[in-house]
Amino acid sequence: MNEERLQELIAEATIDCYDEDEEFWGMLATLEDELDFPLAATLIGEAVELMGLDGPASSSHRGIVAQVRRKGQIYSVSLADLQATDPDSHSAEWLAAYQYWLR
Repeated sequence: MNEERLQELIAEATIDCYDEDEEFWGMLATLEDELDFPLAATLIGEAVELMGLDGPASSSHRGIVAQVRRKGQIYSVSLADLQATDPDSHSAEWLAAYQYWLR
């Protein structure tokens, strides 16, 4: 995906935001709406299932917190630490935009 498309997605998520904190919450809300859960992913080489995002546990300091299932247990992890495996193209775009936005 090219940089221009990533910037378009970020602009869509942060259109009405006035500062970095508002941008964070705009990105979180957009990802909650746009990602098609559950998603297969890996976390430090282990297969997990990305079940959703945890808005109350997320913060601009901590980052977006994801809920993953592994072997029947639910864990909270940083979305930035997950690598989606074979996501649908729409979800893949938004995950790439989040990673780009983090930089």
